[in-house]
Amino acid sequence: ADGGYTWWTDFLFQGMFAATAATIVSGAVAERMKIGPFMIFTVIYVGLVYPIAGSWKWGGGFLDQMGFYDFAGSTLVHSVGGWAALVAVWLLGSRIGKFKNGNPQAIPGHNIPL
Repeated sequence: ADGGYTWWTDFLFQGMFAATAATIVSGAVAERMKIGPFMIFTVIYVGLVYPIAGSWKWGGGFLDQMGFYDFAGSTLVHSVGGWAALVAVWLLGSRIGKFKNGNPQAIPGHNIPL
């Protein structure tokens, strides 16, 4: 940990960024997968994918060496989460009931406030 932070502080900091990236994916896969498989995905994503991508900037990675500036993780965290969401949606396909006989169907809102 650089800049006067402890390793524990850095771990918590990165853990919250990893959790934020995982919540981006959760919004994309809502109603497409069950919670159990999503938790397995999250453990793999937060434990393997995010640390690799995070090291590209933090910890002196190649993006950091190129002078990349990421204000509070706004680019790296949201980009990694967005790309993971895109891959997950591509793998899962459309929501159940979205297509009937190859034709798209409207999925009306079901939680609209008064």
